[in-house]
Amino acid sequence: MSRWRGTAIPFLLIALPLAVELGGWRWGELVLSLAVVGGAVVAFRRFPLLVVSLSVVGAVVPSLVLSPIATSPVRGWPFAAAAVFGYLAGRRLGQARPVGAVLAGGLLAGLPVGVAVDVFERGEFGVLFGLYDWFVLVLVLLLVFGLPWLAGRYRRQRIELRAAGIARVAAVERNRIAREMHDSLGHELGLVALRAAALEVAPSLDDGFRAKAGEVRAGIAAATERLHEIVGLLGEPEDTDLTALVARATAAGQAVDLTMAVAPPDAVAGVVYRVVREGLTNAGRHAPGEPVSVLVERGAAGTTVTVENGLAGTGAGRGNGLGLAALRAEVARLDAGVRDGRFVLTAVVPHDVTVPRSRERPRVWRLVRVPLAAAGVVVVLGITVYGLVGADNRLDDGVYERLYIGQPREDVDLPSFQILGDPERALPAPPRGADCAHYWATVQTDDRLFYRLCFVDGRLVLKETVPR
Repeated sequence: MSRWRGTAIPFLLIALPLAVELGGWRWGELVLSLAVVGGAVVAFRRFPLLVVSLSVVGAVVPSLVLSPIATSPVRGWPFAAAAVFGYLAGRRLGQARPVGAVLAGGLLAGLPVGVAVDVFERGEFGVLFGLYDWFVLVLVLLLVFGLPWLAGRYRRQRIELRAAGIARVAAVERNRIAREMHDSLGHELGLVALRAAALEVAPSLDDGFRAKAGEVRAGIAAATERLHEIVGLLGEPEDTDLTALVARATAAGQAVDLTMAVAPPDAVAGVVYRVVREGLTNAGRHAPGEPVSVLVERGAAGTTVTVENGLAGTGAGRGNGLGLAALRAEVARLDAGVRDGRFVLTAVVPHDVTVPRSRERPRVWRLVRVPLAAAGVVVVLGITVYGLVGADNRLDDGVYERLYIGQPREDVDLPSFQILGDPERALPAPPRGADCAHYWATVQTDDRLFYRLCFVDGRLVLKETVPR
């Protein structure tokens, strides 16, 4: 059910604005478009980056020709698709760099294309038009794609933190149960075994009773052993004393040399202990009799553990690897293999093995600082361009009144820049083949907001006052 819901909701969020745009009786085009959207939603599960790339392209390409600020609601479905797939990308993709690369690549590719299109359509002023349209496009995509993506990543991190907290609580509870069983039940079984042993050697009992007492004692011993196994599965109290570990290995006949100037922090002492124990176990199993050297180096960010031993012969150092596989989940880096004729196990245990709640805010800040910085740069550049253009895009009202139809363009003293955006879309169609320019009126009134001048073959063919 959750999988169908995860497919149906994104489909509906994209299909609704699409249906508005293709409403009426355009049923064939609507069905085909909905099929494409449905295929994209389904394909996202297997090819997320491809679908995200296509959604960004679908939002960028139309905006290279039609300015984003002039986009009407009926043309908003490409941005709705980008928003939906942006959220899904943040929610389901673990790494941020591929998505950031897709967004940055689409925007950077759109800059020269947009400028080229505006230059082709509007002539020499197209460079500024293209830059302005691109600035607006960047801000729009950061809002409609970047914000949903950040929301998706925040949601993913919240779920991961909650799952980690649940796992932590479960581990603490297992340890509590293990301690209770180890301390209370183990103690009681020990007392019962002691009484059974006393009955086994009691002179007042005949041989049959003493034999039965021996069976009881043996059964209690087996139950105690089974209890120890269960405690081990639940998670018995963690040992962290490396010196004691090496002492036990030495007492068992294993030559071990431990070098440790500073003990690891308490938070990671258990992980360091398990790494050393696994190294000693592997050395004793695969290279019995070979001396083992253990080096524990504590650094600022992590503790490095190195366990080295000689090779007993061919095949030495090879095993099922289950112990090492379990350790990889607890360390930042783990390398194990033959180096210079010796088997070397190296593990780097980070000191920040847990993420305190106090670090959640810096983590969120690292998540949003790059998009915020990019948006800030774009806003500053956009304001600069807008201010530069706005300083000289007003046509003097007296100059406009003196213009006459048929006047050569080179005889007209026009401002250096025009109105940014695309005011042409809100006006009647210009004469065929005309090159039109738009300038703000010096004194703006309800009847006079800006002027439109259209030229054909370098001569004025239309002068028009546009009201508010």
